[in-house]
Amino acid sequence: MAGSTSPSSSAVPQTLIEKLLSVRGASTQRQVLIKEDDIRAVLEAVREIFMSQPMLLEIRPPVRVCGDTHGQYYDLLRIYEKCGFPPYSNYLFLGDYVDRGKHSVETIILQFCYKIVYRENFFLLRGNHECASINRCMAFLMMSSGGITSSCSRRSRMCSTRCLCAA
Repeated sequence: MAGSTSPSSSAVPQTLIEKLLSVRGASTQRQVLIKEDDIRAVLEAVREIFMSQPMLLEIRPPVRVCGDTHGQYYDLLRIYEKCGFPPYSNYLFLGDYVDRGKHSVETIILQFCYKIVYRENFFLLRGNHECASINRCMAFLMMSSGGITSSCSRRSRMCSTRCLCAA
């Protein structure tokens, strides 16, 4: 399964992957600003994929199983550097992508982009932090392209956690 890809027809996910990976090796942990339109495009595409794939996943080994990242983007990059970047390694993430770390947006958008581009060997499960009630409670914040912090209630109109909470 490693190396097997189903590339997305959209250039947005691949461009965002390159942009998000451009901070690798930086001496300080920088935020990557992502345009709101790009976030919308990614969320629409990944939602479509989640809705089209079965709820019960049958994944052939080898697969890397990873736990909570909680917005620790630079830790996520270290996982990829150590274990291999998609599609050269297959991944199953167990949820809880956002909230505690400073880079929740970068973390979840990179994961979604990989899911879009490599949908047959990159899998994301929903953790409790991907449910709307937890996101409201934890006040997950997103940065828009202008660097303006949006509250969870405003964000829900734009990107809604429905893509992961459509149960």
